[in-house]
Amino acid sequence: MYITNWQNQAEQYLLQENYVEAAKLYEQAIAIDPNTISYYWHLGQLLLLQGQEAEAQMTWMLPMTEADEEQVQIWTNELFQFLQIEAERREMLAEYSLAWLIRQHMQEIIPSCTNNLLKILLLSIKLQNLEQIDELNERGLIENLKSKEDLEIDIELLIEVLQEFLATVPLHPINLNLIEASLPYFSDTHQCFSILLPAAMQIGHTLRQPVLAASLLELYLRLEPNNVEVLRHLATFYQDARNYSQGIETAKLCYSLSEGLADKIFALHLLLRGLMSGEHPVLEDLSFMGKCKGK
Repeated sequence: MYITNWQNQAEQYLLQENYVEAAKLYEQAIAIDPNTISYYWHLGQLLLLQGQEAEAQMTWMLPMTEADEEQVQIWTNELFQFLQIEAERREMLAEYSLAWLIRQHMQEIIPSCTNNLLKILLLSIKLQNLEQIDELNERGLIENLKSKEDLEIDIELLIEVLQEFLATVPLHPINLNLIEASLPYFSDTHQCFSILLPAAMQIGHTLRQPVLAASLLELYLRLEPNNVEVLRHLATFYQDARNYSQGIETAKLCYSLSEGLADKIFALHLLLRGLMSGEHPVLEDLSFMGKCKGK
């Protein structure tokens, strides 16, 4: 009964953000029962929440110093899961700075957890911490995604990260690399389509960066190379970037893939737009239409 009461009291102190008093209870518990590993997890977390990061790490590592390799691995996973619960609680409360801090230490405990790296990226965007975005790239986030060794990627989290990233920092240099590394995880191409097409429209038209917008759509075409809607926008971005040859060739492809009359007319409009913008022999470029009809 005594144990239940003091642990409940410590939990109340945590919820009240009275970390000092909660820590005292766990210090007393460790003095009485130093073999209960979870006490070290709680005490370290409370020290971390007080800003005592080095002390927190020392507390977590203390019981592992005399353990064998197998036991260390088990306790490492337990500690990671324990901290994740608190990080998720802070995220639910929109306490992003604390959640970010906790996840930073989780990343030090298990550096290879890609889902945690994605969470750190998401929190960094919310906190407008652009320097952290560059650092995450250095820590291997994109390499982890490309390696495909982490088979438990949270696709919903990945979608949220990409949406937030493209909405908040659409021109960031990591943009294309992150999207390219994420493509293999989309079993549903429509999910990727619903992220990349609106982003490309914003980048190409609102932000007037047609080259980057075209690059986004080129990546999507790896998943669905004959998507007429994507090809239409891609032709426009090529032309806006004065890449008339590719714009014309893409418009031709749109025309050949279009089935309905309205789609064919729109593709023809794109072709004429490219021909009128660049210096091309119009009749020669239009001659392909006869070949398409003859197929």
